[in-house]
Amino acid sequence: MKRTIYILTILIFIFSCQQKQNSMDNFMDGIREDFAKQAEQQNKEVYAWESKIDELYRLADKNLKLGEKYTDSIIENDKTLDKWKISNLNTILGEVYYDNDSIDLALNRFFKSQELTFDSPRNKANKAGCYVKKGNFEKAMTLLEQASDVNSDFKWYIGNLYEIQGKREKAILEYNYVYVQDTIVYANYNQRIQELRNNPEQLMTELHYKDRRKRTLILLKGAGSDANATEIGGFELEKK
Repeated sequence: MKRTIYILTILIFIFSCQQKQNSMDNFMDGIREDFAKQAEQQNKEVYAWESKIDELYRLADKNLKLGEKYTDSIIENDKTLDKWKISNLNTILGEVYYDNDSIDLALNRFFKSQELTFDSPRNKANKAGCYVKKGNFEKAMTLLEQASDVNSDFKWYIGNLYEIQGKREKAILEYNYVYVQDTIVYANYNQRIQELRNNPEQLMTELHYKDRRKRTLILLKGAGSDANATEIGGFELEKK
């Protein structure tokens, strides 16, 4: 009798564990399904936003006024945009203006971007480029030093400015400061150092902005069929 009760107790315990495991599996399946749905919606929004930026570039490259009208139309009529996206649109249009030597129009957009959010290192570097074009090197240097205090990558532009001023050795010091931090990631800094040493007279005449139109999209990704029991999903990066 005792043996029978013992066996029944074990069977009940095993059944209870199986029920709990089934309940946990169903719970995790529900979470994974919800995450996959959210990921799909999130990615649609990311692609929709990126298509707006692509169209801004396409129109602005065709005609600056078309790019401006398109940007301002989105800002005025798309009520889904938050201040960060509106700020980003102003930044992008400002960079396009700068690339087309419309410096005052560019500065105006960079200040609008700053007013909406904050004066980011990118925004400071953008404004610095405008002040270089205007011949105000002191103002440009102040902005670039502030940017590099937050992110040393921006020493690249300080080096550029030293080149513009004919201060080759100071430029090399700025490039090398960043290069030694990671000789692989910042290989282009060393490339510029070698160029300056081999051709000391070939100095920059304006700030050199690198790959400003390249973007990295952060996309959500649901768990695959080979996912482990606790995995619900993750993210992946897509370069544009």
